[in-house]
Amino acid sequence: MRKKSFTLHHWTLLAFATLLFAAAGCRPGGLGVEEKPILSGNEKIVVMGFRSALGEQEEPRTILDPLSGVVFSAKPVSGGVVEKMNKDLFDLLASRGGHELISPAQAAGAYLSIADRKMDLALLPAKMLQEVGRALNADLVLVGYIYRWRKRKGTDYGVDQAASVAFDLHLVRSLDGAVVWSETFDKTQISLAENLFDLWTFIKSGGRWMTAEKLASLGLKQLLDKMTQKEGHSKMMEP
Repeated sequence: MRKKSFTLHHWTLLAFATLLFAAAGCRPGGLGVEEKPILSGNEKIVVMGFRSALGEQEEPRTILDPLSGVVFSAKPVSGGVVEKMNKDLFDLLASRGGHELISPAQAAGAYLSIADRKMDLALLPAKMLQEVGRALNADLVLVGYIYRWRKRKGTDYGVDQAASVAFDLHLVRSLDGAVVWSETFDKTQISLAENLFDLWTFIKSGGRWMTAEKLASLGLKQLLDKMTQKEGHSKMMEP
């Protein structure tokens, strides 16, 4: 199979696309739209962290996100990937400051304790997370699911298979179990020639083919930007 690679032709396309965007006056969030902060800045947040939508021994299939209702084509994700993503999520959120955070390890302890006493809640994810939030005297619980984690096959400048990841994050309010915010990152890196308008990925990658870890890191930062700063295109949901 011929490897995909970035060439001078791709850089020419980048310049052309940049001109198109400038001429169109493109700006994230649009013009004249008042953006609302999702968080006030002093919440206590339980970082429940990520879970694999499908375990390593399960077959790929289409599943329904239990909190947002969005349908995903999911594939098995390893426990190692989940552990790494949880560490990155907590560290990145902690580095931004402004919130009191409870770690995934503490959250897992509270979850297991509640599950032992109230096994019926396991079938009601939002209610279970509400109980975790209440048990830890927190305002919100942050949880996510990883639906796809496909590694890159190749190098920075040529691939036989590009990296591909998909995950989401949700904020559940401890007061009533409402999902007040949800956002998804679903990205398969492709060349600029294949998608002229995917400048964000091309620029962030520095013109290179990213690993799944790098692609996920960029996605995680993007979602936390939306959650901790401005609403932008995120989904604010009130019951």
